[in-house]
Amino acid sequence: MCSYFAKPVNKSSSGVSPPSALKPSSEKAAPFMNVTFGKSAKVKALEASGSSGYALVSSPTVGSFQKGRTVKGKKQGPSCKEGDLIKEGQVIGWLDQFGTELPVKSDVSGEVLKLLIDDGEAVGYGDPLLAVLPSFPGVGVQ
Repeated sequence: MCSYFAKPVNKSSSGVSPPSALKPSSEKAAPFMNVTFGKSAKVKALEASGSSGYALVSSPTVGSFQKGRTVKGKKQGPSCKEGDLIKEGQVIGWLDQFGTELPVKSDVSGEVLKLLIDDGEAVGYGDPLLAVLPSFPGVGVQ
């Protein structure tokens, strides 16, 4: 008789415990359920500088923020900079998502007070991109 036809393995002698004996993890099942998002350091600095009555233009989706656009391998200048007057619906930058550049449009008209995101910085949905002093006070004011 061959040696590989040995005795059947006794299930009770294995070192593996049954699934019901597993201990529950001390970590939460959904660790991001109770996350609170505060203001970014740049927004706090803007408020501390005494600026008030501004509106924030937020990111519509996730991606890498670009102030300018690349067309046929040539980098164009920034769409807007601090001190510029922008209109509602104007393209203020681009979000790069895996090589696809999506336009980011302003939802408020006014003067650009501060660019809150650097060129090439990763942004998430709703992240503030720039602070704008609205043309019509009281509209979209934070």
